Amino acid sequence: MSQRYFIIRHNSLNSTQSELKKILAKDESIPSLTAVVAKTQIEGRGRGVSVWHDSPGDSALLSIYVVWPSRISESFLVNKWICHVLATILPKQVKYKWPNDLMVGSKKLGGLLIENRWEGSRISSSIIGLGLNVKKSRQQLARAISLEEVGADLSAEECVEAILKAISVSLDSILNPSSLHSRYSKLLWGKETYRSYSMSSGDVIKAQVVGVDQLGRLLLKTIENKTLLCNLDDIRWLPSES
Repeated sequence: MSQRYFIIRHNSLNSTQSELKKILAKDESIPSLTAVVAKTQIEGRGRGVSVWHDSPGDSALLSIYVVWPSRISESFLVNKWICHVLATILPKQVKYKWPNDLMVGSKKLGGLLIENRWEGSRISSSIIGLGLNVKKSRQQLARAISLEEVGADLSAEECVEAILKAISVSLDSILNPSSLHSRYSKLLWGKETYRSYSMSSGDVIKAQVVGVDQLGRLLLKTIENKTLLCNLDDIRWLPSES
């Protein structure tokens, strides 16, 4: 059953993620599925020091507060879940590059930023931030791509509404971890070919994505047929072949 969502709209924000966190700091009783949406972000960020580049009105920029129907013990399950949700509404050629990017081929369509609230050993709620290129803009980087360029004819506002509707009808799917694990494996970017990666050791390897383990670590198979298990800071894709 669909659950109602609530939108707080802004023309411009430093970041939707920071704004939603400020709201929660003042009032923890705000309802689940409260979303902060902006037409542009000044300091939108991804994991680490990544910065989100947008042109006002051309991107879907939002952060949504989700209270889970049952507490979660595996943090990466939230990543798997939101990728499953997005895959129900986005073009089939969109794939999900571990851990937080949306890709079409070698070009970036968008990114995720997930912050979980732990109570003891389990996650009770999450703030899920999403930036998605909807229209092609003059500020768009050469390594980026938009939904418009892959044939999706919709506005940024329509995209936000579609995302929130999909989230609102999909909450209970978080209760089926095995199904989400299988689904995420099929959606993973990098499984179709060998690509170049830089390791934290400084080595550069050619490898193919195999999947993720239950802890959310990336499984790679090198061109020498060696299997690697990687944490977030162990590896970085080198986009030179794009």
